[in-house]
Amino acid sequence: MSKARPIGLLGGAFDPVHTGHIHMALACIKTLDLEEVRFIPANIPPHKAATTAVPQHRLAMLELALRSHPRLTVSAIELERGGVSYTIDTLLSLRAAAPQQPFCFILGADAFASLPRWHRWQALADQAHLVIIDRKGQEAANWGPQLQDHYEQRACASPDHLHARPAGCIHRAAISVPAISSSQARALLNENGNTAQVLPPGVDNYIKEHLLYT
Repeated sequence: MSKARPIGLLGGAFDPVHTGHIHMALACIKTLDLEEVRFIPANIPPHKAATTAVPQHRLAMLELALRSHPRLTVSAIELERGGVSYTIDTLLSLRAAAPQQPFCFILGADAFASLPRWHRWQALADQAHLVIIDRKGQEAANWGPQLQDHYEQRACASPDHLHARPAGCIHRAAISVPAISSSQARALLNENGNTAQVLPPGVDNYIKEHLLYT
């Protein structure tokens, strides 16, 4: 078993970061016994339409949202690299810098279902464990034969496996996640709705100050 606890990696546009992101990261730390969770904002997300807020604003909102959570950190690795943010490039860079460190790349069941459309998707689990957060009770049968086979070859039922080696497992985490999305947050902001339960402290004021999502 590795001496270092796994580090969680949570990528996305974070346009904007919302309380569901925070809840999921904290739940992963507790349930999987992670050292920390690093939020990695994409420079240009490859699977989504153009972001509303520029990278610098999305990074600043993350830093505000996480400042009261010492085990939640931000990495600007994809912003500094520039261009389209492919997850495999990020994982390869992190692995080169820390060959024996266990990493857990956290993604929702819907994102996992789309994995065959990702760049070099079959190489991801060679660089980090994949942790699936099942928001909607999506069953493996909906994944399609290629992804189903990939999952079955690497499935690890116990989170202990995430500590035993640097990468290679796919683990389905029993974590309940609030039904909150960045698109819902943007809609509320556009309508001047109440975002107290949706946006982390400080983020709402930052958005108003910089006239974002209006």
